[in-house]
Amino acid sequence: MATTGYRNRSIKRLHLDLRNPRLGRPAVDTEAEAMGRLLEEFGPKIIGLARSIAEHGLNPTESWAVVREEGKFVVLEGNRRLVACRLLDSPGKAPDPETTATFERIKRGVRAADSYLRPSCVEFEHRSDARYWIHLKHHGAGSGEGTAAWGPEMVYLDQVNSGSNPVEWNEFWYWLEETYQHDRPLVDLIDRARREQYTLMERVYTWKVKELLGAGFAQPGKINVNVDPEKIKPFISTVITGMLTPQPKDMNESNVANVLVISSRTLNSRDSAEDKIEEVWRDTIGNTDVTPAAPSSTDPTISIPTQDTRVFESTLASSNVPSSAGAESAGGSTSDATTTQKNQGSGTTSRVRQPKPSKSETHLYYGVRRSNMPKRVKDILKECANTEIKTNPETASIMARVAVELATDALIDRRNLNPKGNTLFNKLAAALRHLDPRLDSKIPARPELAGTWAAIRTNTADGHFIRDLHNCVHSWQYTAAPEMADRANTLFTPLLNAINTELGIAPAGAAATSNQSGQA
Repeated sequence: MATTGYRNRSIKRLHLDLRNPRLGRPAVDTEAEAMGRLLEEFGPKIIGLARSIAEHGLNPTESWAVVREEGKFVVLEGNRRLVACRLLDSPGKAPDPETTATFERIKRGVRAADSYLRPSCVEFEHRSDARYWIHLKHHGAGSGEGTAAWGPEMVYLDQVNSGSNPVEWNEFWYWLEETYQHDRPLVDLIDRARREQYTLMERVYTWKVKELLGAGFAQPGKINVNVDPEKIKPFISTVITGMLTPQPKDMNESNVANVLVISSRTLNSRDSAEDKIEEVWRDTIGNTDVTPAAPSSTDPTISIPTQDTRVFESTLASSNVPSSAGAESAGGSTSDATTTQKNQGSGTTSRVRQPKPSKSETHLYYGVRRSNMPKRVKDILKECANTEIKTNPETASIMARVAVELATDALIDRRNLNPKGNTLFNKLAAALRHLDPRLDSKIPARPELAGTWAAIRTNTADGHFIRDLHNCVHSWQYTAAPEMADRANTLFTPLLNAINTELGIAPAGAAATSNQSGQA
């Protein structure tokens, strides 16, 4: 498996591999045919790859594998990348006008240096020398020697570690393991279910368990429940066991009725999920009082707020966001607390039911005042308020970005502000600093905007929320995460309300002129 080392080589000296398995059958005879075949089979993926290369450059962790055959450097590993780089360099080489126009647009937006014109290549003496390493990359994890793909839990943890907001149903897995860590058999079941049925928890938790337990975030990433965890243990154990029970091959078998199976098939709709899980609750809990006992210092659901959490909560409390929306963002709702007090006072409730969320929680920018907005912005905000976030997450994400940018543009124009650049972050920074010149101080003048500014600034530094909002509009391949519009709704509602108020204040010069004309 000898190599002759690594070198950066010009793409003009690199050639497509006419024996590349991606080309399929029949065989091709020329590179033009190879490029056409690759674009025909993988066109959208190659365009997406080109966009990535234009913005970020080539992946520095992956060198191209080449071999010298008949005096040419043939690319054994990296053919799609070579096509993307060639067309980024010379869009006119595309086989049709539409593809040419696409790559011309991508080329105009190139941000990365032109290093993609000279990729890092590792040269093998013979084609067979590279075969083992190429197999490792494309044949899966193997016995551990190959590349192991990330599962959904790894993807989630990577997103959170990179700055994205925690998600309740994901975090509920870890709440379960932490809460029942003293019960080894149960926590082993939970651990196994998390590994085998990770995404099923979205239906189980979101569609019913959240309501039954009165669960929610007490602070970002920290699940809190309004029941005694020990009293509901039979219910949890039964649900987890049901998630691990194999689906019978024939759902009409007579003995199926006696087997609890919790799967995507048995929970194929919200109604069926609610009925199934409520039935488990009745069978395991019944009318038992599950009111939580007085909290102790060892209760895993209780945590002492940090300084950052207190600032976060006080920011929401003093914001213009309706109280129910702000409370959910911090981890619950104001009605949750009321329900808990009533339960503790009467001691008669067998389960906690939460009221339906208000429209300010479920509909985009429903709580935004728009009386002073320009007509176009006002109309768009009205459409936003009619858009249910959960039903239309991607549409809501796009509208969230468009509405906040247009409103910010209106403020910038009205107050003659000078953003440092034309990006959304620069516009938001200019608007926020105008609305509160003390925004970066420990005691801001407008505390309701401090949370918005902190989130925008932090995530821009890490390259997440603002970038993702940008991609919602400008990248046809980008798929918005379901929680993105929810987050925009929470972050930007106070800002939009502040902009509306500011737009209703006449400039000082205009006021003076009016007074003078009145005296005259």
